[in-house]
Formats: sequence, C-alpha cells, structure tokens
Amino acid sequence: MPTLPRLVLIAHDDEAMRNALQFVLRLEGVEVHTHDGGAELLADAELARAGCIILNHRMPLMGAFELLNCLRERDIRLPVILLSGDVTTDLRMRAKAAGVVLVLEKPILDNTLVDGVMTILSAQAEPTT
Repeated sequence: MPTLPRLVLIAHDDEAMRNALQFVLRLEGVEVHTHDGGAELLADAELARAGCIILNHRMPLMGAFELLNCLRERDIRLPVILLSGDVTTDLRMRAKAAGVVLVLEKPILDNTLVDGVMTILSAQAEPTT
C-alpha cells in the first residue's frame, strides 16, 4: 500500500491563521511547514516533497497568483488550495485557470479544508494503472 505524502506547506501572512491551520492538520497526522509569505515558501528545502500547498489569496510582497507563477516556472505542479476573504466568480475562474484545486472562503467554519487536504493527499497515494 502506498504511503500518503504527508507534508503540507502553508503560505499565509496572518500568524494566527497559520497556527490554526497547522493545528487542525497536525491533528490529522499531517506534517505542516508554515510560511509568512511566498518567498519563504519557495525557499523551503522540502518543497518538492510536499503533497499540497495552501495559499492565502492576498499577501504582502507576493500574492497567491504570483507565487503560483513562480512555482510553475520551476516546473512545480503541486495541488493548491486557495483561501480568500472575498471569493467571487472571477476569483474562482482565475484560480481554476491557474490550476487551483479548491477555493475556500474565510472564515472556514467546517471541515472543508481538512477534508480537501486529506482527499488531495489520498489521491496522490492511489496507485496509477
């Protein structure tokens, strides 16, 4: 049976949000690296080992879409969950075009984020035929 890729990277400029996301994912047995911005996430030595990335839409210096472009330039195509306080149809369309797997509106009040992460990680562990 394949092993789940258990590393999730988070880039969010709000420390309380990073800590909360890290806490709920660690309860599920997921290893989490948190970063306060895109540049720090890009510098993570274990970026290639990640199974999923969670990004805040708007961050100082480098927003989520700019970070996604940097990842694509490095040929890194990991599943991404985008968090935003203002989810619009336009944002969903832009996210879909950028390859984002899931767009969630903050505040996240249920298990949607954890369920999304676990679904992504489980799908990666399934053998391909």
